[in-house]
Formats: sequence, structure tokens, C-alpha cells
Amino acid sequence: MKAMKIHAGRAAGVLTVLLCVSVGANVVQADYSAELEERLAAQRQREMTDIADAVSGIEVNLAKLLLVSGARQSVELLGETALLAQHVESGLARLPLHHDASGGAMKFAGQMGEYAMALAAQVSGGGMLSSEDESQISGMLTACRALGDHLAQGGETIYAGEPEAQGMYGAEAAQQDGEEAGAVEYPSLIYDGPFSDGRREGRVRGLTGERVTREQAREAAARYAGVTSDRVRDAADSGGVFEAFGFAAETDAGRINVQVTGQGGRLLFMMPEEARFEERYSREECLRSAAVWLADMGYGEMEPCFVQQYDGMIVANFAAVQDGVLLYPDQVKVQVSMESGTVVGAECSQYLSSHIRRTALTPALSSEEARRMLSGRLEVTGSRLCVIPLEDEQRERLCWSFAGMFAGDEYWVFVDAADGEIVDILRLQMTPDGETAV
Repeated sequence: MKAMKIHAGRAAGVLTVLLCVSVGANVVQADYSAELEERLAAQRQREMTDIADAVSGIEVNLAKLLLVSGARQSVELLGETALLAQHVESGLARLPLHHDASGGAMKFAGQMGEYAMALAAQVSGGGMLSSEDESQISGMLTACRALGDHLAQGGETIYAGEPEAQGMYGAEAAQQDGEEAGAVEYPSLIYDGPFSDGRREGRVRGLTGERVTREQAREAAARYAGVTSDRVRDAADSGGVFEAFGFAAETDAGRINVQVTGQGGRLLFMMPEEARFEERYSREECLRSAAVWLADMGYGEMEPCFVQQYDGMIVANFAAVQDGVLLYPDQVKVQVSMESGTVVGAECSQYLSSHIRRTALTPALSSEEARRMLSGRLEVTGSRLCVIPLEDEQRERLCWSFAGMFAGDEYWVFVDAADGEIVDILRLQMTPDGETAV
């Protein structure tokens, strides 16, 4: 009996020790979890602050753009705006926000960055911003101010450390955040040819290959710019979806800024810092030069689908061609100096986002059958089988594209090659620099 009491006493002592250890472990685990939560909250605060600062910087740049008159100042402001917009887009992507709360802002930031790049190319030859450009910049400015206010309100909640602040990161607050985000009206930016903004959220299908070193990227930048590597120096890198090494190349046509992706060493963009070219080469000669450059850079079969001319420079959107089908999502914008006839700039993010080999490019409807879906008022001048992006649906459609005239204006009508539905209609408008698709 005495032995049993001793064993019972020992067992009780062991249980007491185990209980104490368990309680202590739980306390330690709770403290560790609390510390991790504090670190995560601090990181989110920093992210939100960086995003808000970038939006504020964009707002200042856009306001300045409406006041400056020189090409150099405009190009500098637009280049900085493009980088800031990319920072906003990538920052929002890193935050665990519900898509309903951040999707519109991310799309707006992405398009704004691409629009700034397009405008920089437009004015780099010394040209002025058009009244349409100024109108769109004003719309962007209004949206940026609203977005800044929205981010500030969200930031105040996070900084306050209120329990409900965590909800803005989860699905349980999606509806409320979506309604608040919906209060920001983002303008639709029209700045180029058909489907030139076909890059879609979360889709980077054409960027493949192993990660390259900075020196490998420098060699690639030299090849893209048409110079030797000793004429290429380091410049600012870029982050986000397209993490890239930055370089500045000294060419016979002037300094060219080049961004080469860390993955695969592909060209993200290159842009002349200053373009004041005389018109010595024709539009056709420049287009041939662009086509040769694209082939030499490994882009395969490409075809110009939209061409404009700025002061002394041909700017052409080339789309990939597969089995005779024009792939509008896979576009590269090429800039050619009319003075030297050489490529001085290119913008490749849309191509990198979308380019893969497609399947099922055989239409169910013939061109004649699809044409029956058109209004008899349209005087058709040509047709072409193509793939177009559907941004709202996050997918693509095989379509018959019909070019035609109506009431003195040129239209492009896209008819689904499977069911005959009219998917999109674009009108081409003449501007001082060429045509714009609306």
C-alpha cells in the first residue's frame, strides 16, 4: 500500500511537471505567434506606405506634365511615372488584399505605366502632348488623387492596429472593400492600336528560361541596342512582375535606356533618352528595318498591325503570326529612327505576358459565313483571321477581323469565328501623328 502511495505521488508530480511544461510551451508559442503577427503587420504597413508614396509621386508628375512644355522634361516625368506605376502594381500584388479590393487599382496602375511609356516615345522627338493626351492625363490625375485618398484611409486603419484592420486582407471583407474600391473611377486609357493593352493580370506566359546574371544581361542589352558591351553602363533596375536589370547604352543615335528581364534575359523595353531625328528614310524602309531587327532578336514571324509617325520616328506595333493567324495579344512596339533607319526603342511587356504557341486555330465559320453577321451599311475592304484578348473574361477568342468604311470613317469589326458573335468594333481616328483605334 505504501509503495502504491509513493507511485501515485510520483505520477502526480510527473503530471504536474508535464502540465507546467505544456502551459509554458503554449505561452512561448503564443508569444512567438504574436511576434510574427507584429512583424507581418509592420511589413504590411511599410508596403502600404511605399504604395501611397508612389501614388503621391505619380500625382505630382501628372500635374507637372500639364504645365511643362519641353520634350526633355516631359520624357523624364513620363519615365519616372512609368516606374512608379509599376511599383504600385507590384506592391498591390504583394499585399494579401482580396481581388475585389485591388483588381481595379492594379489594372489602372499597369495601364498607366504602359501609357506613360507610350507618351514618352511620342514626345521624345520633341513633339508636344496633344489635347487628347492632356485630357487623359487629367483623368489619370483625378483617379490618382482618389486612389491616394482610398489608400490613406486603409493605411490609417492598419496603422491604428484595430482588429478589424486584418479583415481588409481576407475574403470576409471582400464585399466591403470592393464597394470602397469601386468608389474610385479609373479612366479607360486609349493610346495605341487595337488591343495594345492586352496584358492581363497574373498572366506572364511568354517569359521563360533560366535566371541570368547582371553581366549576361549587359551582353543582352548591348545586343538589343546594337552596340558592344563596353558602351553599356548600369542604370536603375525595376521590380514587380517583370523584374529587370537596368542599363544605359551609348549608341550613334544617342543614349538608349534598356531593361532586360532577370528571367531569361529578354528585352522588357528600350527607349531613346532624346530623339531628334531628321526624316531621311521612308516609312516603308523603317518598317523593313524593324522587321529585320525583330527576326534577328528571335521573335519569329511578326507583322505590323498599327503604325504611327512621330517627329522623325516610326512607331509600329508588330503582332506575332502563327499559321497565318495574327495574334493581337502578342505585340511588340518598335521605334525606328527615320534619320538612321535603325531601331532605337522597343516595348515588349505585352509579348512577354502573352506569347505561347496556340492550339485550335481552325475557324468553325468561313470568312463568308462570318461576314453575313455584319451590317450591310459597312463597306468591307478586307478580312483576316486573328486572335484577340478578352480582358474581362481572362481569355482569348479566334475571330474574323473585317476592315470597312462607314459614313467616311474606317472601322474594324471582330466576329467570333466559332459562333458568329460580334465581339468588338473599333473606329480608326486620324490624329496629327497617324491613326488611333478607339
